[in-house]
Amino acid sequence: MTSLNKRVYEMLVRIRVFAQSYPHLFAKGSPAGQLLDEIESAIQKFSVHKTSQASSKGDAKVSTAARALARATLRSQLDAISRTARGLKLGQFWLSRDKSDRSLVEMGHMFASRAEPLKQMFIDSHLAADFIEQLNVAVQKLEKTITDQVFRENMRKAATSAIDETRNDALSALERLDPLMENLLRDDRPALTVWQSARHVERYASPRRIEPDAAPEGPPIPPITNNGAAAAQT
Repeated sequence: MTSLNKRVYEMLVRIRVFAQSYPHLFAKGSPAGQLLDEIESAIQKFSVHKTSQASSKGDAKVSTAARALARATLRSQLDAISRTARGLKLGQFWLSRDKSDRSLVEMGHMFASRAEPLKQMFIDSHLAADFIEQLNVAVQKLEKTITDQVFRENMRKAATSAIDETRNDALSALERLDPLMENLLRDDRPALTVWQSARHVERYASPRRIEPDAAPEGPPIPPITNNGAAAAQT
């Protein structure tokens, strides 16, 4: 989750704790109780969606590694066929300058189709007897990893969007709950302070600025007057 969503989630959990400490403020069926139900629902959705987001992100990393391996395997086979074809003076197996994964898949299909009627020539040049079958398998693996990675990325995006929607719904509920708490706690300043503290969305502290070493002490600098000149010392 983004830092904002994490902070909002932490704030919602504090609201839950506040409600547990002051249950009389959130009677079942009351306006405050209904809004608390919405907040509790948001907390549960946050948990589900952030788990889905983390899982899909991890799966995407695995898919990326699998895709890189499949890419390298297919490229190696295409290189071997192209290199052998050059030795056989076959001009239809040149590698495209476009080395994208989609291009590699297209070249794989094309090489397999063009090599089929010339299969024995390649075998006689010491390619494996099943080099076309190996090529087709390599193409299929790369195609599958492309599809898998797109699917995982879509899952991650969906989870991220759901988290943002949940955050907005929770903040909308809190916007309606705030004035109720202000009215309910107007004569209970300590409880109101606790509510305001729980309701506050924490800011992450920025790195502390490192001040330069202090300059050596010297005579005080005279103040500047309105006309820009240093005031005369008395």
